[in-house]
Amino acid sequence: MAKILISALGTGSLKEEHTHKGEYEPAVYKLLGSDREYKTSFVAAALSEYLMVDRIFLIGTSKSMWDEVYNYFSKVSKQQFYESYWVELGEKVASFKAGDIKINENDLENVNKAIDGYLKDIRGTALGGSHCYIIDYGLNEAELWNNFDVIMRMGDNLKEGDEIYLDITHSFRSIPLFNYLMLDLIKILQLNKDFKLSGLFYGMLDIVNELGYAPIVDLSPFYNITIWARGAYNFINYGNGYVLADLINDENISSIIRNISDIVSINHIDEFKREIDRLNDSLKDIESLDPVIKYMRPFLMSFTDRFKGINSSGELQLALAEWYFDNKRFAQGYICLAESIITRILQIYRGKNIKINMSDNTYRKKIKGLIHSQQFKERPEYKDLHKEYRTIQKIRNTIAHAGYADENEYRDHIRDAYVHLNKVRKYVFNNKELEKLPELFPFNRL
Repeated sequence: MAKILISALGTGSLKEEHTHKGEYEPAVYKLLGSDREYKTSFVAAALSEYLMVDRIFLIGTSKSMWDEVYNYFSKVSKQQFYESYWVELGEKVASFKAGDIKINENDLENVNKAIDGYLKDIRGTALGGSHCYIIDYGLNEAELWNNFDVIMRMGDNLKEGDEIYLDITHSFRSIPLFNYLMLDLIKILQLNKDFKLSGLFYGMLDIVNELGYAPIVDLSPFYNITIWARGAYNFINYGNGYVLADLINDENISSIIRNISDIVSINHIDEFKREIDRLNDSLKDIESLDPVIKYMRPFLMSFTDRFKGINSSGELQLALAEWYFDNKRFAQGYICLAESIITRILQIYRGKNIKINMSDNTYRKKIKGLIHSQQFKERPEYKDLHKEYRTIQKIRNTIAHAGYADENEYRDHIRDAYVHLNKVRKYVFNNKELEKLPELFPFNRL
């Protein structure tokens, strides 16, 4: 596990006495919440000392002031300085023009060593492994995709448990933004590398004359907003609220969302409605919510409102089936749809003061047997229900047995999902003839 600072490098300002190279103006940097000040021309140097990082990944173009990086980090930590290398590197940087062959990253090996030497000088246990990455200006799509490849290659050097600090102070405005977006993408794509973005820093040089120093602010809450958005989206659309639950400071709401996620993932609905009602009640107390939740409240309420007013388990299973279909989770949708039929009929029997345990599989098998029986399917008012249940049960069993079916049959199952949903609503939940079942088929004779 390493602490890594990722920083963008610009061209700096040309000095009259050294017209071939650029430099950053020295500034006094101060991190908010800290009394320490750092006088340096590189905000990355200030952050490295403050954070005590193990390595730095510098990202810049062939026109970036790589020669000045080598000069600064070598001399400030009193390392051996190779002037001929510095002059040669400066000439390469100064002569580069758009369309030329980029500076090779191998040309920057001494720069990498100089950075590592500096880090070990301020903290002897620094792991090293700093690297400079060359990207294009990003003037066209080809250059943008090349930059994409470079940053993904950088991502290959991030390991499980690494703490990442991103500095977006310098360079083209597009490059720090690009680095920020790419870091988020890398975290999503490389799930086996659960690194942590521990800081997103910006050195506010624009107000140095006003304050007498350049404050370095941590903008990581902005990064967390993207995680908030992703977490809320996953919860509302897929019932996966684990990311959202980890972000929420309110332990009660966090616990409820995690419970709902557990219930949805395993498709147990006994406690689903209760947890939905608890979440709805908690979200109504807007004064106690943390700032982000207040803004996300309408979106979260759209999820809880979907199941508002549902008073029976059968109706809840039907509503869940529709929600699953809406979000392309057809397997769980068909399971809920099939079970909603059985539950609805059991509830009709229980409404006649018959003691029934809804979760007891013995009772559910009785209803399945009734639907499949010859007497049931021969009655005109029930034959459509019989036919529809057989079709849905076949699909449900195919899903339960991991999909052994005829080729391309799954396409029909996806295409016809809402057709089956509407038929169940018509033949089961809006069919008043079902109320006659306890008289026509006494439960003790099933």
